[in-house]
Amino acid sequence: MFSKKQTIILIVLIFVLIGGIFLYRQKYDNWPWQKGVSVASPTVTASPAPSGSAEEEQDMRQIVMKDVAAKISQLSPVEPALGGQWFVTRFWFIDGSYATLYAEYEDGHILRQILLTADTSQAPQKLAYKVDAYFETGESGWLLRSGKDQESTLPLILFEFDQSQNKWVRKN
Repeated sequence: MFSKKQTIILIVLIFVLIGGIFLYRQKYDNWPWQKGVSVASPTVTASPAPSGSAEEEQDMRQIVMKDVAAKISQLSPVEPALGGQWFVTRFWFIDGSYATLYAEYEDGHILRQILLTADTSQAPQKLAYKVDAYFETGESGWLLRSGKDQESTLPLILFEFDQSQNKWVRKN
């Protein structure tokens, strides 16, 4: 049926295949077709307190954006590629809210997005965040990888960082 040489080659190929599967499972917890991604647990951070008017709401957004930008590595459910570091590129707040927002972030190689809900009830001492959804880039937009995106139909307010003003600036 098979020559001795063909049998040895077949056995070597089987061992290489088994080794590849073993190494892949060690590096990644799930197979590509398993959609589950672990969602980060809420993170508590210290931040100043808000008050209540429209200007103070804008200040609260600045506080939340600054805090999320500093804590994005803890909030992200995935590690950055090649040992890099996450940094936030944009914030999308739900119109009329300073506590529900999307944060776009990257590490120079890959772009990701999370939907956060900020708990500002203890704002003088700390802010807590709940990661409601996690997204990866797709061919025509964001692909939901975990959680629920119940805010996708609501109007959004875009913020990007302005180096000259050293703060997050509304763009729309």
